[in-house]
Amino acid sequence: MAKDMSYEGLNARKTEIMQAAIGVDYNAFELPGIGFDYERMMREAGYPMEKMREIQRSHAVGDTPLIELRNPPRLARRYAPAGKGARIFLKDEACNISGSFKARRASISLYQAKEKGYKGVICATSGNYGAAVASQAAMQGLKCIIVQECYDSKASGQPEIIEKARKCEALGAEVLQLSVGPELFYEVLMMLEDTGYFNASLYSAFGVGGVETLAGSWAISSRTALAATPTWWSAPTPAAATSPVPPGA
Repeated sequence: MAKDMSYEGLNARKTEIMQAAIGVDYNAFELPGIGFDYERMMREAGYPMEKMREIQRSHAVGDTPLIELRNPPRLARRYAPAGKGARIFLKDEACNISGSFKARRASISLYQAKEKGYKGVICATSGNYGAAVASQAAMQGLKCIIVQECYDSKASGQPEIIEKARKCEALGAEVLQLSVGPELFYEVLMMLEDTGYFNASLYSAFGVGGVETLAGSWAISSRTALAATPTWWSAPTPAAATSPVPPGA
C-alpha cells in the first residue's frame, strides 16, 4: 500500500521518521505538561565530555588558539582609572576544519552517524553548519544532503546563505535550496524517510554536546596561558589539564 505523501500524512509519521533518523526516542524524555528532561537526555543519549574531545581532536576540530588582543585593552587603559582595564582574549574558532565553531557540533553528530551504520546524513541549515556537516561527512566517508532555507516569500535569496552552497558542494555535498517554512520541514522529513539517512540536526544530543566542549576548551586554554581558571568555570578539573596542554584545546 502506497504511503500517504500529503503534508498531513507525512507529518503524522514524523515521530517514527525522526526516531529512525537519529536513534533517539525523544518521547522517553518528555515530562508532564510541556517539560523536557534535557539533562537526562544528554546523560543517556550523548557522549561524556572527554570522549567528545577525543572525537573532535581526531577529526580536525578543537584545539583552537587563544589569542590575546593588544589594541583594545591599550585603548581602554588610556581612559580608565589607574590600575583598571582588562586583558581581552579571543578564541579563534575559525581555525576549525570548516572555518567555524559549528564544526564542534557536526563532528559529534557525524561520528554518531558513522558508528550507527548510517550511509549518509541530512541537515537543514542556513550556512556555516552545512559546511561543517559537509566537511565531516567527507572525512567520515558518508553521503551528505544539505537543505538550505534561503528564499523568502518573494523567492529572493539571501546572498550570504546562497554563497555557502558553493562551499558545501565543494566538500562533496548535494545542496537543495528552499524557502523558509512548511516546505522545508516537509522536504526534510520526506528525504529522511526515503533515504534512511541520519538526521544531523543542530539540536540533537550530539549536536548540542559537541558545542559544549567549547566551555572546557576556554578553561583549559586559560589555565595554560594565564595559570588561572576562569571564574565562571565550576566543572571538575579535566584530566587532560593536569599535563601540559598547548594554548588551544
